[in-house]
Amino acid sequence: MPGTKPSPSPSPSPSPVGDPVHVSLLNGDGDVRGVGMPIIAFFNAKLTDAKAFNAATKITANGSPVQGNWYFEETAREGAAMEAHWRPETYWPAHAKIHMDLPVKGVSAGTGLYFDDSLTLDMSTGTAYIGTIDASTLRMTVTADGAQFGTFPVSLGATNTPTSRGVKVIMEKGLDIPMRGPGYYDPHVQFTQRLTYGGEYLHSAPWNVANIGHRSSSNGCTNLLPADAQRLYNTFEIGDVFTYPNANGPAMTIGMGYGDWNVPWSEWQTGGALQI
Repeated sequence: MPGTKPSPSPSPSPSPVGDPVHVSLLNGDGDVRGVGMPIIAFFNAKLTDAKAFNAATKITANGSPVQGNWYFEETAREGAAMEAHWRPETYWPAHAKIHMDLPVKGVSAGTGLYFDDSLTLDMSTGTAYIGTIDASTLRMTVTADGAQFGTFPVSLGATNTPTSRGVKVIMEKGLDIPMRGPGYYDPHVQFTQRLTYGGEYLHSAPWNVANIGHRSSSNGCTNLLPADAQRLYNTFEIGDVFTYPNANGPAMTIGMGYGDWNVPWSEWQTGGALQI
């Protein structure tokens, strides 16, 4: 229209100043995981301030907001300088669609640092399988969505090769893998489900059938009868939860695997290595 002044062009956003920090996720879109699976982020440089990163994170389950926070720690992952795990106070709901928005591109990661990417994640949970392994009876009791699923005999770690106690989460699965330890090597251990970085697994142990359900004689793993190991391998997902309340080994920690659920909620809320 005559006499109308043109609207000024918007000013470009200033580019962040400092060194970029790149974020990547262990979790992938479309993953179906157990209710104990944390969301795990890796950083290619060490953050010095995580408050803005934590505040920017928004997570929903079936469209409803979920309260929780990140917990920062050292990492052994190649190419990463730090990692963080996000979890709610209690396990995820079963059969839920989990969505995360992480709009942190350009956000400060501390003095002289900024995040160079934003991320989203869409994963889901399946049946809530929870296993409880009693070292006194050598039985593993499993529930599925709160209902009884089954009881299975086990053999746990011998006195000199104990099984850690606490809450563990399946980290990976292997149909047939080699295992090596003090004084032994087996190239074909079947139906394996890893519980710790250090080498604790649920697995088939045909060589130890005489002791399963009767005596703890393993190298720290949870030995199962072959038929039970196969059934459970075909049932459980990465992220399913197993509690060892009275095992004979050291207490499970977050650094031993996905040991997030062993950290008291009051401590988790502090953010770990970086205050949030």
